[in-house]
Amino acid sequence: MDNKTTNSIVKIAISLLFLGLIIHPAACDQTQDWPEFHLDASHGGASISSAPHANQTAWISEDLGAQEGSSVSVADGRVFVNCVDRLVCLDQSSGKVLWNASFEATPGICQVWGFSPAYSEGRVFVSGCRTVCLNATDGSVLWSFAPPTGRGAVNGGPAAAEGRVLVSDWDGHHYYCLNEETGDELWNFTVEGDAQSTPAVEGDKVVFSSWEWGMGGKIYCVRLADGSEIWNISTRNSPCGSAALCEGRAFVTTYNFEGDGDVMAVSLQDGSLLWQQPIARTDCTPAVAGGLVYVCGGTDGFSDKATYCFNATDGETVWNTSTEEGIGEWRCSPAYADGLLFVGKTENMNFTALYALNASSGDLVWSYPAGGSAPAIADGTVFSIGGGKVYAIGP
Repeated sequence: MDNKTTNSIVKIAISLLFLGLIIHPAACDQTQDWPEFHLDASHGGASISSAPHANQTAWISEDLGAQEGSSVSVADGRVFVNCVDRLVCLDQSSGKVLWNASFEATPGICQVWGFSPAYSEGRVFVSGCRTVCLNATDGSVLWSFAPPTGRGAVNGGPAAAEGRVLVSDWDGHHYYCLNEETGDELWNFTVEGDAQSTPAVEGDKVVFSSWEWGMGGKIYCVRLADGSEIWNISTRNSPCGSAALCEGRAFVTTYNFEGDGDVMAVSLQDGSLLWQQPIARTDCTPAVAGGLVYVCGGTDGFSDKATYCFNATDGETVWNTSTEEGIGEWRCSPAYADGLLFVGKTENMNFTALYALNASSGDLVWSYPAGGSAPAIADGTVFSIGGGKVYAIGP
């Protein structure tokens, strides 16, 4: 090839690259926030952010009374934390408290489980006895919604998508779709059993679940526009957690009060079961990345704890941690970024450590002796709750 031809090819390549950057600016400037539970409304749990490959502490918050089992939300330079009956906003770079706002927590059982706030368009949403919409800048109340049943949310937090907010009322047996700007109810859907999950949204479909003690449960798919049912399936064990939606599939876990639970892949189109594998009982939401599904399970004092990796297509086991290591837990939804999987570890139901595993092999990359609750990753930093504090791990 002569120099003239080579120079022409180089010029064309540079021109195409430059044109690509103009047409697709997001390719070099994608958001690296984590605005709601398990990243976004589809709950895939896999971030485009870089991730720390060492356990360097960026900051540790003061003791906020942050809810064990919950995850923080990160957006616009702020970290939003569920503190049982208060929503606390931290500065993302320093961990300093910017504001806090009280809300009425659902009494009793909410102390066991945790749910996450959701951020969208300058607003942050949190559920308890009612769902409250706050100004993300100063924490002032913009609107609130009280379920007509008089029952509050448990474990299932709000999900924000397409100008809508989806919430639940647990033993009120309903999911509600609200207008994001006004809080007006657009539709509601009645389920059989307790409405516990955080709804997951992909395109025009919403997936949520319900369960009854010792009687299994159901997984539902409805239309986002009007709440009309597309399909539902029954499960032998209890789908207490939330679905992760990815490429036309819903990945769902179940909790079994008597033995092992399940992780399953369901067609988002018609609800048909694509594959199912037994795992330790769990309430966690899977993370889906690179054709693999990651899930944690096990309960202190009741069953062995482990973290699992499956092939997303056929459900074949790729790797799992040993039960002797005890990495993972029923409330810990794993998070993926930059080739690493972040999971927590507990002792006596309290989160005590955060682990970074090689996502391909499950090998340990690093550990940190605090935090561990449902990690969130944003702008190269991992955020996790433990002992009432928020830990930021990163450069």
